[in-house]
Amino acid sequence: MQKISKWTMLASFAVALVLWLGFGGRAEFVASAGPYSPVVYISGWIALLGLLAATVLTVGFFGAQIRRTATRNAIRTGMRLGGK
Repeated sequence: MQKISKWTMLASFAVALVLWLGFGGRAEFVASAGPYSPVVYISGWIALLGLLAATVLTVGFFGAQIRRTATRNAIRTGMRLGGK
């Protein structure tokens, strides 16, 4: 799951950056206040996909760290209680 999220995040940010800078999304967004072309909307949605993938990675990483800490504490507590 984390490998999929990692590559999804990297690819979506790269594609969004190329669309935003390479195909005039930024220039159009800054220049007009009206309805934008699909490049602006597509790059925004792809960047949002990248943020969601980054969130999944962050939750997965810190969840694993918390699980390891809880397991380690349970083992230490069990060893202390068992030695009495």
